[in-house]
Amino acid sequence: MSKIEQPKTYTGTELETIFFRPMFSGPDARSLGIKVMYNMPVPTTLQFWKRAEDILHKYTAAGWNGGASAQKFQKTIDMQRVKAEISYSADEYFNLIYEKVINCNGDMDDLSGTELEDAETSLFKETIAESIRATMWLGDTSRSGSYSTFDGFLKRIFADISGGETDIAHTTMPALTEPGEAELVLKEVWDNSSTVLREFKQQGNLVYLVTSDIYMFYEDALDNVFLDSAYQAKQNGRERLSYRGIPVIDVQLSGYLPALKDMPQSFAILTDRRNLALAVNTNDFPGTEVKMWYNPDLMENRQRAVFMAGCDYLLPELISLAYRS
Repeated sequence: MSKIEQPKTYTGTELETIFFRPMFSGPDARSLGIKVMYNMPVPTTLQFWKRAEDILHKYTAAGWNGGASAQKFQKTIDMQRVKAEISYSADEYFNLIYEKVINCNGDMDDLSGTELEDAETSLFKETIAESIRATMWLGDTSRSGSYSTFDGFLKRIFADISGGETDIAHTTMPALTEPGEAELVLKEVWDNSSTVLREFKQQGNLVYLVTSDIYMFYEDALDNVFLDSAYQAKQNGRERLSYRGIPVIDVQLSGYLPALKDMPQSFAILTDRRNLALAVNTNDFPGTEVKMWYNPDLMENRQRAVFMAGCDYLLPELISLAYRS
């Protein structure tokens, strides 16, 4: 127990390599369906390059016929300083840490300091990552209470839709009652998308970001297809879904949305992965740290993280949306 009580503070390189970079790189980051920007130069900007068109010219023996440069789109992401804090009773914390350790090595008699530290950091990282992920979608700084540290994608997208003229293709949809209706929603979002967005399909970065109801209804519809492959998939499950070759990703917000009446309760977004970006910074601001310690007066273990975070989208013409309030 004494080892768990030892205070630990991570700053600088340790903060990056032990805590945050593993959370925002690799397959787990890509599974979010968006662009993740970690410790990018400040101010952090979301950039998108559009290739120059028709650069071919008739050949001449001399001279320069160069055309216009590639078009660059850029938006600065509004970064907010945030703080994550958790406290556990000593007994609860002890049980959680030991559960992490036993799941890793299965030997309760061999608890080195490193293994305990890994268990502690794993416990806190999971909580931070999920809080960032939820706020990335549901955040609203004008809200009091939960998920108000920075504005999320939904707040930014819907603010532009309701703000007058917009290039965001959007439509409302009824509540789904039959599996086949999910496919109709995906088709409608595709049909309503801009020509520019559809042309990006060949680059392999388009993605459907949908709520769980649409995802599950669509999977049910695939189960009802009378093919041997569909029968096998129904038994074995599917690692991932796609529609017309475009990945369909469940944003997994069903546990949050019912309590947030200011957010759409169901939606499907078609976009390019590079058009939505989450930015996290632990490098360029003073006071960023992760700290874990034991408070003997209250007999509880405490964890705190201070860092910067924000998110935004860049081009409205690269978004097509269907939603239900």
